[in-house]
Amino acid sequence: MSINHIGTKIAIATGVPATFDDTGYGALSWTEDDKGTVTIGAVGDTHETITVPDITTGRNMTLKGAVTGDTINVAISRKRQADNSRLEGQAAMKAAAQASGGEYSFKVTEPDGTIQYFSGNAMNWKETERSSTSYAGNTFDVTINYDVVDVDPT
Repeated sequence: MSINHIGTKIAIATGVPATFDDTGYGALSWTEDDKGTVTIGAVGDTHETITVPDITTGRNMTLKGAVTGDTINVAISRKRQADNSRLEGQAAMKAAAQASGGEYSFKVTEPDGTIQYFSGNAMNWKETERSSTSYAGNTFDVTINYDVVDVDPT
């Protein structure tokens, strides 16, 4: 069954799990951005391309090289609490992206219950473009440093 992403949520936890599996990630304390997530970029890895030229045939062969975790962009619209402070999830993501270092873990939960966990550095907190056709919000990047863990719905 195909699904759309309406209802997808992202959460953040300080640090990385003791084990990079469902149990390890499940033991972390999560802070969810329950309002205002606009987009969560594609999550995954990219392999380096190794090109091997062959002077005999004049054809290059391509090999799969080392894996690098992708950098994903997350966009959020600015939402405020009644006292005008940032929502807890958005405040945690801002603090992580503006911190001088440290790794964080992220949990993306799809509407059907599928969960995707990943860990790495949060960085590059920015205001969204200001125009007559844009929303007030922020973007930040996450560089994935470990294998992504996919958990099927139960």
